[in-house]
Amino acid sequence: MHEEQCRAALDAAAKQLSYRALSTQLLRDKLLEKGHSEDAVEYALAWLTERRLLDDAAYAESVVRGYKRRGYGAMRIRQELTRRGVDRETAEAAMQSFSADREQLCSLLDKRLHGDVSDRREIDKAVAALQRRGFSWGEIRDALAAYGSSLPEEEGS
Repeated sequence: MHEEQCRAALDAAAKQLSYRALSTQLLRDKLLEKGHSEDAVEYALAWLTERRLLDDAAYAESVVRGYKRRGYGAMRIRQELTRRGVDRETAEAAMQSFSADREQLCSLLDKRLHGDVSDRREIDKAVAALQRRGFSWGEIRDALAAYGSSLPEEEGS
């Protein structure tokens, strides 16, 4: 009977991973939620990890790349890794390759400001939006300076 439970948990785990990559913690939670025993779940996780079909480090790096590509900052990405059940050490290792892209920040600023840096309220809204995306004040300040200096001078000034 125990072997059947382990096989059922392994099949369920493989099915979950066929939909999308998951962290070990998320997969554990899903399997337990579906009613698999703790022993069967641990067997399935160990079996998948041993064969590198379940790899939290690779999963975390994938999440970091995906969120960076979509224009999120380090704080937001760390928050997402925590939400997805990636432990702090693995998350920090994955974040080693992350650095904020100033061009991307300037592009996000341009979407908000459309080249107009004269309205303080709009700048404040853009800053708040970037902070919600997980960028630090230092990164935002540098991007604002770069964005402002990249705008053409008004004629007649």
